[in-house]
Amino acid sequence: MIGQFMAQANIKTTTYEGEPCIEIRGQWDQAGMEGLIKAFQKSVPKVESRLFLRLTELDYLDSAGLGVIMFNMNELSRRNAKLVLVQPSDEMRQILRTTSLDKVLEIR
Repeated sequence: MIGQFMAQANIKTTTYEGEPCIEIRGQWDQAGMEGLIKAFQKSVPKVESRLFLRLTELDYLDSAGLGVIMFNMNELSRRNAKLVLVQPSDEMRQILRTTSLDKVLEIR
């Protein structure tokens, strides 16, 4: 039952301020990582200076998801670009504070 609940996730790629944006909604765990990885693979080559990650309706992201985000933050840094988190939900803000990622990621 928990696996079914955790699978309730949605991802969409759009643009924000003229740059690629990945919007993640719902609850994410290991089972959904392939979709997240593919969204980054599709978006990173299109980045000029920033890739936005909208987390407004993201309720949960496990450590594997945080790892995907950090991997892509480093990849963008090598390209002289940056990853910007947009409007993280209260739940995600707490996760970012707990892991101290709020100190290394730009958050709007």
